[in-house]
Amino acid sequence: MEFTGISDKTADLFQEGEMLVKWTAIMLILLIVLTGCSKEKDYYGGITKDKMTDITNDPKLEYLHEFKGHTDNWGAVMYFYKSKDSEKVSTRGYFIYNGKDELPTGAVTIQYQIDEETGSFGTITAKRNPPIYAILFDSSTSPTSNSKVKVVVQTKDKSETIELKMD
Repeated sequence: MEFTGISDKTADLFQEGEMLVKWTAIMLILLIVLTGCSKEKDYYGGITKDKMTDITNDPKLEYLHEFKGHTDNWGAVMYFYKSKDSEKVSTRGYFIYNGKDELPTGAVTIQYQIDEETGSFGTITAKRNPPIYAILFDSSTSPTSNSKVKVVVQTKDKSETIELKMD
């Protein structure tokens, strides 16, 4: 761009200002693009319904529901299913440690609540980081899309409640 009627020094300042505006615009566009590409953290250790083929593809089983939830330290996924010739509901639960601190070793107790029914998975001994605990249990309650499913994970130092929602 050519500036007329102003000193060379003023023209240089205008050109520097134009360059600054261009670079600022380029940096802003890059920031927006890179922010849009950021990947959401996987709180569930890559565990997905499509990997539960022993449940979803078994002709003798009826897949019912998947519930997921997480805190900053734990992810929880629960799959509910039953045999087609029974009313007894089975559940497979996965609990994944995602905390920034090293996993506390020792006993980890996991309890669950489906609506008003409370149960306990029992105690597991944590030995590696980050662990994925897989637990099977039977339930007399089959949750619905309106059910409130909660899991409490208790270590020697901390207790965390995870609210799960139907996925």
